[in-house]
Amino acid sequence: NFPGGGETFPISAQQGSRAKNYQLAFSEPFLFDRPMTVGVDLFNREFEYIGLYTQSSAGGNLVYGFQVQDFGRMFVNYSFEQIKVKDLNPAFLNPLVLAGNPLLQESLLLGAGGKRTVSKIGPTYVYNTVNDPIFPSTGQRVTLSFDLAGLGGNTKFYNPRAEWIGYFEHTRRTSFGFRAQTEYIASYGNTVALPIFEKLFMGGEYSIRGFDLRTVGPRDPVQGVVIGGNKSLLFNGELLVNVAGPVRAVLFYDAGQAQVSGTK
Repeated sequence: NFPGGGETFPISAQQGSRAKNYQLAFSEPFLFDRPMTVGVDLFNREFEYIGLYTQSSAGGNLVYGFQVQDFGRMFVNYSFEQIKVKDLNPAFLNPLVLAGNPLLQESLLLGAGGKRTVSKIGPTYVYNTVNDPIFPSTGQRVTLSFDLAGLGGNTKFYNPRAEWIGYFEHTRRTSFGFRAQTEYIASYGNTVALPIFEKLFMGGEYSIRGFDLRTVGPRDPVQGVVIGGNKSLLFNGELLVNVAGPVRAVLFYDAGQAQVSGTK
């Protein structure tokens, strides 16, 4: 609540052996005393995807949002990033792996010094009736988005996504939660192949729990290394049990897959 009107001004710094994150942001939720949101976010990050590569990125995001109906908001997002891929798993560079995946060399940015610039813009629609952002028990959230990259960058792709989340109260202490999500991404124009960091993978606590980050997806048959896909489908189901105070037990079932379609 930065100046006292609901604004946020987060500053964060994280330094570790596998992850680094520096961020400065500002958000105004009620611009000109109207239900309009504006925000800016500047960042410098580096993250090691174990067994795959290390990704570093620097850039920023701009967002403008406005209300279109009760519980429904529309956002327009623009982001600009300079991204570098390094410390590749040596299995990626195996000649048999590269020969069996004709677009992999381009995807790994081997001929571009490991660097790409991504400039993308797109709308996002959010309909949200969830009763509590931290401990939800009822309500639904629908998110539809479409990103188009290529204006001002050297990487061109389009990326539609759809997600539905629903919570249904069972008893005073228990509720059911469900999530379904689908995503597709494809390059166009003079971008021959999607960069490895834009490909779709699964695994991790916000995807398929019990699997490490980016360990679920299409694999090379020679080395077994995950090379990513361009379409995905995800389902999560949960039984939420309020134990005491802020303590909650969760019984969950996750299922999903990432696949490759087409030639890009």
